[in-house]
Amino acid sequence: MASPPLVLHVSNECPPVSPDSGFLRAFRELSAGGVLRHQWIAPAAAPERISGLAAGVRPDLVFVQSPQRHRWAERDVAGLLRALGSPPVVVWEGDAWGGRKRLRAQNVAWFRRADTVYSVALGAQAELLRRAGGRAVRYVPNVAPLCFAEAPEEPGLPRGVALVGSRLTYCGIELIADDRERTRLASKLARLPGCELSVYGRGWRSSHARGPVPYDDQLGVMRRALITVGWDRFRGYPGYYSDRLPIALCAGRVHVASRQPDLDWLARGPKDGLHLMDSPREAAERVRDLITAGPERLLADGARGRAWVRTHLTELHALRHMLADHLPVPAPRSGPWPAIAALGTV
Repeated sequence: MASPPLVLHVSNECPPVSPDSGFLRAFRELSAGGVLRHQWIAPAAAPERISGLAAGVRPDLVFVQSPQRHRWAERDVAGLLRALGSPPVVVWEGDAWGGRKRLRAQNVAWFRRADTVYSVALGAQAELLRRAGGRAVRYVPNVAPLCFAEAPEEPGLPRGVALVGSRLTYCGIELIADDRERTRLASKLARLPGCELSVYGRGWRSSHARGPVPYDDQLGVMRRALITVGWDRFRGYPGYYSDRLPIALCAGRVHVASRQPDLDWLARGPKDGLHLMDSPREAAERVRDLITAGPERLLADGARGRAWVRTHLTELHALRHMLADHLPVPAPRSGPWPAIAALGTV
């Protein structure tokens, strides 16, 4: 019997690397099921492993995870792939780029060698990645990490409103236009009667500011709140939303966020704890209404959202979606994934 295909996973994790970091748990689940074999490196954590990697390794696919944390040069990428036997390459680009946030050379080095780039945003983002060298750019949404989706409930009564998101400023002026809307939203929330507001992230100076939150702590921060709020950058990018949206739903909390284009597949609504709004004013008004709804209803709505995310929108679903076109890996067929797959290729 032939062995399952071998995937070399080039992780972007920095030390210390958790066994639950970026797709590692999803790969373990696929490996345990006999779907594939998995080998991985984290160049930012252990760059010395790159030089000896190719000895005896012939992967059927190289899966590259947002490569900006290691200074890849094009000659390095070309040399590594040549030594590995020139396997197909899939790149997952989990960040949004554009405007003042410019692509880095290490991203472009991998895009130019990729058979497919999977992007968490379409439209201008997909065109940017294609021009940078991606032969084909396809959509994959931001999803919940398995470690968050599978985390048990925590005791305690949640309270208040948590807004999670940074402000990039210079001399107090927002450098990203969407951050101005985020600032207006925070100001409106702070003036709401009965809103016990906590604002997490860099760049905030108000009495509600709680400072930045490490990624691994975001689930806990959101669980301590009764209502969570987000306002995304790159609002004109079809299909894009921050991974804080699925994390908030994983937390089992009602989430109020900005509405982005082409999210019809995200067929959740207020009854499932997700409130997508068109302006900071509308978002603040919705939070005002939710504050009066009572914790029992809000927690029930949030529980339905959590169940949906755990069933349909995790790293395992996204990984199967990305690998299915290249390896005998079953693509997700339920929930939103047929609609996601139909969004096409740039």
